[in-house]
Amino acid sequence: MARILNRIGNNRWGKHALLSCVVVVGIAFLYAVQLQNYLLFHSIVEVFSIVIAFAVFIVTWNARTEIENSFIVIVGISYLFVGGLDLLHTIAYEGMGVFTGTGADLPTQLWVSSRYIESISFLGAATAGVVATERQILDLEWNDRQLLALLASYSVVVALALSSIFLFDVFPQAYGARSGLTDFKIFSEYLIIGLFAFGLVLLYRQRTTFNEYVFQLLVSSTLLTMGSELAFTFYVDVYGFSNVVGHIFKVASFYLIYLAVVKTGFTDPQKAIYRELAQRETQARKFKQAADYSGHAILITDREGAIQYVNEAWEDMTGYSAAEAAGETPRILKSGEHEAAFYEELWDTILAGDVWEGNIINERKGGDHFVVHQTIAPIFRSNAGIQGFVAIHDEITEQVEYEAQLERDLRKTVQQLQVLSRVLRHNIRNEMTVILGNAEMARKKASDGELEDIAATIEKSSESLLTLSEKQRKIVQLLIEPTTERPLDLTGMIDGVVEQLAEQYPRAEIAADIPGEIQITALPELEQAIEELVENAIIHNDRANPRVTIRVQSRDRTLHIQIEDDGPGIPTAEKQVIPGQAEVDALLHSTGMGLWLVNHILTNMDGEIRFQDAEPRGSIIVLVVPQT
Repeated sequence: MARILNRIGNNRWGKHALLSCVVVVGIAFLYAVQLQNYLLFHSIVEVFSIVIAFAVFIVTWNARTEIENSFIVIVGISYLFVGGLDLLHTIAYEGMGVFTGTGADLPTQLWVSSRYIESISFLGAATAGVVATERQILDLEWNDRQLLALLASYSVVVALALSSIFLFDVFPQAYGARSGLTDFKIFSEYLIIGLFAFGLVLLYRQRTTFNEYVFQLLVSSTLLTMGSELAFTFYVDVYGFSNVVGHIFKVASFYLIYLAVVKTGFTDPQKAIYRELAQRETQARKFKQAADYSGHAILITDREGAIQYVNEAWEDMTGYSAAEAAGETPRILKSGEHEAAFYEELWDTILAGDVWEGNIINERKGGDHFVVHQTIAPIFRSNAGIQGFVAIHDEITEQVEYEAQLERDLRKTVQQLQVLSRVLRHNIRNEMTVILGNAEMARKKASDGELEDIAATIEKSSESLLTLSEKQRKIVQLLIEPTTERPLDLTGMIDGVVEQLAEQYPRAEIAADIPGEIQITALPELEQAIEELVENAIIHNDRANPRVTIRVQSRDRTLHIQIEDDGPGIPTAEKQVIPGQAEVDALLHSTGMGLWLVNHILTNMDGEIRFQDAEPRGSIIVLVVPQT
């Protein structure tokens, strides 16, 4: 007989057949018992369920440090209280004689309380499992503080439920001696079925976290529980057939929970461990493939900086193999090019939970130095703070060397430009001074009026070229040695320009209309731009006594500095020196070069230059300067 049973047990279909026989025999036995003594039937069924509930809790509690599945943890803890309420329900059952004079309402109230705890716990466990799965919290650990908090929460809820039944008598009536089940009891059963159904949907979303067989057992147990609750909505007599069916379904449901949670999940831990290891190995292979194909050198350390993983790109970049790097720290790449404060700032940043990004000069295994752009991010572990760090490296040695070469070339070009500018300006001024002196001497000695006019023209052109040379010097200096914005006293600046030019050109009438003291943040070259425009307005004015007025107005967070004159106006060709409106050869005109200089200064301040016609004649140039 034993040999036959062994053969059946080793066959998959034989196991199912044997289990089916056991179930049929068990149901038949229970049915026969209830026909003879319903109270004994009820006690057997409930005690069986209570034992399973306590067993699930005991195993869950003792394995709490090893369990990572939130669903199992919450369900296991809840069964302590479900079993306790079911125990009270059993001894309170009508006919047991423990609680006299209470009738069938008390055990029914306890039953409803227990089923609410069970269904809400199932839904909560399924919800926690979904959150852990979809957020990829693969290594969730429940510590004793969290478990004790969960136990305390259940204790408070159950204490309130029992107080409402035994102390305050405010729990709704669930069963009437004449009317049978109350509306509250029937509604509660349907609500409990709904909670289980919703939890079943959530359980399905995390099915991949369970062994397929365990998942099938959990689903089957839940469906039987829902069927049990449905049966308990029909009975009128607590000893009726519907009540019998409900209790048999409950026995089957709890037995499947035992198989799923206790036997498969815990008494066969090797299978669960091997399945988890296989899943993690698959995830590790996928991560390694992704890391190797990413094109970046990747390094992972623990919280103390010990290297746990490097990919092939990191090995190729540093010259160290993964075996050589394992257990070491990134200090094996230290080049000595950075001060201790550099690394202190890096560690302060990542230990604070922030991402650090910057360039580091490292040293390869062979001793060569190389530059990487590195991003280091902390790896957080649920409820346990920072677990480690991941660093992504991009070697930029060639880029840094190229930029350094560009900077050296630019510096050399600037130096050459400065030398060339000084030489040309010096030579031009020397030669023009000679030409100007000879032209003046020729004009004074010329007896012919035509020759005198020619000499005067030479003098004028020479003076113009000297002025042009000075403007060129200012432009080169501005391009080569750019300044930064700083606080300026605009009122004092304009007063200084007016005073200087009034002394230089006494025949001109220069006025300033400024509303009080104005402080701005701008380039100091703004004074040069204002002086250039006012001087041009004087020089190119065809009146004996030129008039120039400077006005300042504040508009929409900008300052409008207006230079208005009564001269002949600015020729169109001169206005076109503003970039984008004319070719560079327009700068050959001295006044054009002056406008180009002014526009360049305004552009560097994010400002602009505008032209308007004055009435009845003359022109208005507006400098729009941002006001900060």
